[in-house]
Amino acid sequence: MADAFDRVVFEAQEVVFQWGDPGDSAFVIEKGCVEVLTGAGTAQRRIAMLTEGAMFGEVALLDRQPRTATVRTLVPTRLIRIERSHVEELLLRSDSVIQYLMQLLLERFRSTHDAAGMLHRQGTNNSRHYPDSTETIDLHKAAVRTLSLAQDLSDAIDLKQLELFYQPLIALDDLTVAGYEALIRWWHPILGLISPAEFIPLAEKTGLIHRIGQWVLQQAVADWSALRPICADDSRRRPFISINLSAPELASSRIVAEIQNCLGRHHMDPRELRIELTETIIIQNMDAVSVSLHQLRALGIGIALDDFGTGYAGLDYLQSLPFTCLKIDKTFVQQINQSERSLHIIKAALELARSIGLSTIAEGIEDSESGTQLAAMGCSHAQGYYYAKPMPLHEVASWNLQRRPTGRA
Repeated sequence: MADAFDRVVFEAQEVVFQWGDPGDSAFVIEKGCVEVLTGAGTAQRRIAMLTEGAMFGEVALLDRQPRTATVRTLVPTRLIRIERSHVEELLLRSDSVIQYLMQLLLERFRSTHDAAGMLHRQGTNNSRHYPDSTETIDLHKAAVRTLSLAQDLSDAIDLKQLELFYQPLIALDDLTVAGYEALIRWWHPILGLISPAEFIPLAEKTGLIHRIGQWVLQQAVADWSALRPICADDSRRRPFISINLSAPELASSRIVAEIQNCLGRHHMDPRELRIELTETIIIQNMDAVSVSLHQLRALGIGIALDDFGTGYAGLDYLQSLPFTCLKIDKTFVQQINQSERSLHIIKAALELARSIGLSTIAEGIEDSESGTQLAAMGCSHAQGYYYAKPMPLHEVASWNLQRRPTGRA
């Protein structure tokens, strides 16, 4: 019988499941002992005895095939039942490589048992379930692509396949260029342009993010001497360049010294560098990230909270971390004239920023009306395709010369 906590209690010599039963769950022994038997009828033989903490039944649970053994208790036993649906949900959220390797291992495990005659199918339904062929092919392609990209990404820096694009950040009061955000691009020699949304998470998983992050930092700071003259620079404001850092980078104990050394080599004022990070990055390692951010801010480096409004604890972070800027997510900006809720969220964010002395950047502006409205609401900076798309360094100067009086290229 099952209790409210998905525990199942069996008496001694009671069968938990037998060969051929549907594999709809696995079990962990919380108390007691079981034996694992192969074969059918009088031909059964014990192949294992499991005690507290052991798991069994997991293979049939994962590959949806019938049980390949019988499990019977030796003493009164309490088991924790693990439902297939929970495990499958976890697998769906896992990396495609993990899913594919798991599938291969399960298929080979079954093949080995079949060859050894351990299923004893005499007189039974021999039908077997295998994943849909289209699904398998897609999973195979995804896994191969991920593995190939991981290998290629390790060489991308040395082979000069990475490039920084720069998107202008516009001051809304006079439509001058206040600074730039550095955005990484990967030009794969065979696959073409690979999205950062694909290769940055891959870099984090493989540990390559530290090399890539160092490259971005060095390149952006080196390029600043060419970008700075194409910015407004007066007594009211100082030009800046923004770079994005990932959680592993910000959590590194070396990151502050690395940034400080880089700025020193290129004789760049720390006040002209801004670090952007999202709430997701903070959540991954709050303590280490907090230490790094406070040390960076002490050097004069600006700290921007990106995608503000899309997380769950932004206000907590604003209270405890030394942010200097809020970037309002494009999800709200692009709905400013269609959604009253988005409009109110933007108004609240701008008022909050003003009250605690933060500058603001509205992302994703695609038309003049939105820019004008945001300026009237008190937003200090704008970023979006209406003003300029991200562009390589060699195109920035010509873009600036061609700008119209409205501020759009």
